[in-house]
Amino acid sequence: MFYVCGPGHGGPAMFAQTYLEGSFTERYPDISKDEEGIGKLFKQFSFPGGFPSHAAPETPGSIHEGGELGYSLSHAFGAVFDKPDLIVACVVGDGEAETGPLATSWHSNKFLSKSNLVTCRNSPKFSS
Repeated sequence: MFYVCGPGHGGPAMFAQTYLEGSFTERYPDISKDEEGIGKLFKQFSFPGGFPSHAAPETPGSIHEGGELGYSLSHAFGAVFDKPDLIVACVVGDGEAETGPLATSWHSNKFLSKSNLVTCRNSPKFSS
């Protein structure tokens, strides 16, 4: 399974997830899995010289730092085209949902022989 996080501000979720499952501490041993370690993580989050507020190369497991909107779905389709048996979950951010690259990516499903790509649109309009 492969997860593609489209929303740039989904970075905190990526940091939290990798911290809880342990790969964050593997990459940054001084951020231990205890009260002291999580305190260090909180102090360094979105702070100069610390960890960025967006998913970035510093995020364990991150393979792409965009800077432009609209490419999450094309990356997800690319992963499935490269490995047809891979299941990919892609969250499309509200900011990128109206971009040309993303609009074009929706047509890539025509090239899949089976449905192993799950997409979800993150939008503040739909949240409670």
